[in-house]
Amino acid sequence: MRGVGTAGNTGEHNDPNNTKEVSVSQQALCTVFAWLHLSLTCRFLCTGVYCDLSVDGIGTCWPRSAAGELVSRPCPEQFNGIHYNTTNRVYRECQVNGSWAPRGNYSQCTEIIILRKSKVHYQVAVIINYLGHCISLGALLLAFTLFMRLRSIRCLRNIIHWNLISAFILRNATWFIVQLTMNPAVTESNQVWCRLVTAGYNYFHVTNFFWMFGEGCYLHTAVVLTYSTDKLRKWMFICIGWGIPFPIIVAWAFGKLYYDNEKCWFGKRAGVYTDYIYQGPMILVLLINFVFLFNIVRILMTKLRASTTSETIQYRKAVKATLVLLPLLGITYMLFFVNPGGEDEVAQIVFIYFNSILESFQGFFVSVFYCFLNSEVRSAVRKRWIRWQDRHSIRSRAVRATSLPTSPSRVSFHSIKQSSNL
Repeated sequence: MRGVGTAGNTGEHNDPNNTKEVSVSQQALCTVFAWLHLSLTCRFLCTGVYCDLSVDGIGTCWPRSAAGELVSRPCPEQFNGIHYNTTNRVYRECQVNGSWAPRGNYSQCTEIIILRKSKVHYQVAVIINYLGHCISLGALLLAFTLFMRLRSIRCLRNIIHWNLISAFILRNATWFIVQLTMNPAVTESNQVWCRLVTAGYNYFHVTNFFWMFGEGCYLHTAVVLTYSTDKLRKWMFICIGWGIPFPIIVAWAFGKLYYDNEKCWFGKRAGVYTDYIYQGPMILVLLINFVFLFNIVRILMTKLRASTTSETIQYRKAVKATLVLLPLLGITYMLFFVNPGGEDEVAQIVFIYFNSILESFQGFFVSVFYCFLNSEVRSAVRKRWIRWQDRHSIRSRAVRATSLPTSPSRVSFHSIKQSSNL
């Protein structure tokens, strides 16, 4: 046992050299334990030779025991900042002369390595989270700017993409606010502003799922129901994406306020299920989207396979993007419910990294599939680039033409010849 096997475990309780590193509270607890132990075993120990109550330098309490007995106690939970497995035992002999053996046998007390390794992996996961959210936020802002500037592609389908990207931007921004402002002191204070920050983060988290639901509704309406998308209105999807999550979060906030009003509304108290007020609708729309995608893929694989219209091609590309993104969104959320935890070290480490990567890079994936790989966006950007090059080329030629020297000192050979003939 590292840091324990070298400690001195000699003498009885009345030897001050053995208890100088042991706190008064440990001695008091040991005294109570010894009294209970003695009350149960006094009929065997009240006569004859025995070892008196002792607390060794590690802090292990050795009760009053009969001479010749090998006494066992649980390994210490922590010593010198190192955690140990308390299911193992430490042994010490009460010698025949009524004195304790100079040292206890701490060889079975093994350090819990998982705690140290998990701490390191959690620190790496924090770095991955910050890096992923930074990359995602940069990609999302670029995608947002492209949708804002490229008015030629501004149709309902791309407006839905634009709002989904906006929801991810706000979620990433509030994630940074949470990380930079929340600490144990703040969460314990449970101030109003920190509860509002938590509510805002959860609201934008819910809007991500409802805008993905809007994507599914649009595709399902256009492909499966063969309903003219011209009759769909932007306000309908705004109500779905931004409107519906608001009363859900308000209801959750009231539930937290009355039943779990602590720690800035992070986490949950045992037996209180207020978080399901907003988690339930998220799971519901996720499942509905899977049903939508199943129907859409079925239709595309049968009726629309032979169709080559540009609109059908766009639907197919949108479905491919959604097929990739929806599992990404769903897997990360479902992982929350299957956190392995426990003592399976490999499973816990895999969960830490897998969840950190998917959670932090979601915004990047959304930007890539709905904007950077969008053929309409790429075509519009290419046209903008060509027009900019043409304007720049014309302007540069005009500047060069107007910058030719016309000063009096510049005299042509023809004028010199004419003057010489005079």
